[in-house]
Amino acid sequence: MKKVLIFVVACLAVFCVSCGGSAEKGDSTVKSYAEIREEEPNYMGDSTIYDGIVLSHENNVKDWDMVAQDSSVQFVYLKATDGASVQDSKYKKSLKAARKAGLKVGSAHYFRMTSTPEDQFKNFKKTVKVDDQDLVPAIYAECEFKRSSKEEFSAALKSFLDKVEDYCGVRPIICCSVGVYHKRLKKDFSDYMFWMSNPTIPSTAKYTLWQTDSYVGHIDGIDGGVDISTFNDSCGIENLLIKKM
Repeated sequence: MKKVLIFVVACLAVFCVSCGGSAEKGDSTVKSYAEIREEEPNYMGDSTIYDGIVLSHENNVKDWDMVAQDSSVQFVYLKATDGASVQDSKYKKSLKAARKAGLKVGSAHYFRMTSTPEDQFKNFKKTVKVDDQDLVPAIYAECEFKRSSKEEFSAALKSFLDKVEDYCGVRPIICCSVGVYHKRLKKDFSDYMFWMSNPTIPSTAKYTLWQTDSYVGHIDGIDGGVDISTFNDSCGIENLLIKKM
């Protein structure tokens, strides 16, 4: 009888541990990224945790109202232009539909070293209208930087950023990888906000947003995977919003 009793007690103990039966109330509290970063510096994100999304012609949005009903989608960035001649084929239609659904929308440009800052700005200005913007412009600055020296890259990018800032009246946020940040941008662009694309939390960089390339989000109303981003714990949508006069 004693052996049977011991066996039952042992089984109950295992069950409690495996099912969290010994956990106290409050243990399920969601941790902030700051806490996760301290405990697990190589944390690779969660496809169910996001604050905003990035879309282009590659995404198929079936229902913008459904996207807007997702309370986690605080913002949407749309690819607008690329280099000196490319305009995203869905940009204008998506911009109109997203704003109509009540979403906060911003525009992204992919900066290239294969064309001049002047020509790229002409493309951006022709496509992106200031009055249609809710968010600061986003400039992807990790394309083809190997074609130039650090000094050439910095000078060209700064020239383009200055033109965009003068046109939009706000300073853009720079999107790049952690590697590009440390090798090319950290010193000369320290007064800009950064949007980091990195497999793990970019703990070695100063950033406003983090876009993980390890997990792809799934948003109701959009077919297939979506690029998702989360704010640094000290930042929020107020850092991106353009103050309307």
